[in-house]
Amino acid sequence: MSQGYKPSLDFVSKVMKQVHAYEASRTSFVEWLISHPFIRYALAGGGALLGIFKTAPVF
Repeated sequence: MSQGYKPSLDFVSKVMKQVHAYEASRTSFVEWLISHPFIRYALAGGGALLGIFKTAPVF
């Protein structure tokens, strides 16, 4: 490092503001999975089929 380099006083706050903005813009895998319509329909249909197959031996 050169002797004349002096970082700005608010360097950390600027960088952390960018990091927080980046993290806020990301969606987690769980949020994506829950909000995806195909996955929701597949889970609902799978649950219905399992319910039907579990109750079929009762009759």
